[in-house]
Amino acid sequence: MKNSLPLLVRALALAVALSIGAGEARAQLSLPDTEFLEDIKNGRKEKVASSIVRGQSPNTSNSQSQTALMFAALGGHLDIIDLLVKNKGNLRLKDREGRTALFWAAGNNQADAAEMLIKLGAPVNDIDRQGTSALMIAARRGYEEVVRVLLAAKADVNLTDHTGRTALMWSTETRNAHIPQLLKQAGAR
Repeated sequence: MKNSLPLLVRALALAVALSIGAGEARAQLSLPDTEFLEDIKNGRKEKVASSIVRGQSPNTSNSQSQTALMFAALGGHLDIIDLLVKNKGNLRLKDREGRTALFWAAGNNQADAAEMLIKLGAPVNDIDRQGTSALMIAARRGYEEVVRVLLAAKADVNLTDHTGRTALMWSTETRNAHIPQLLKQAGAR
């Protein structure tokens, strides 16, 4: 009887999955992924660590290809970023727009997260589907500390996006007058 219990449990699980329908069964199977990403968004390091120990992938993503690292970067959760990378979280994964976790940090004024991602090996000059770099995003939004972090990491100040605009050109849309100066000092033309 002992040996038949796991078989009985698997048969019962299969019967339940078939009775709910394939779509609902898929939604149920993704519930741990959803909870994992929510724990990351809310900075619950202990729950994230526990999920990883139980086999949750540090590269889990949602339907928009937004990864665990991206949500950690968005929230500035440095301890979670470190945990994910130490457990083989991939710094080069991109969402549907072609943006990495570094873009998410840069676009949300998370200078410390951007600095940590770079120190952990995030490529500083990646571009998204529009040819935009993390530096362009930070410059356009007026995030001076993020711009400083990216410049210190040798971000290319003269990259152009698909419209031909550089970070310096984008920086003119912000009210932060220091950013164009910083970019020019770094060689922007």
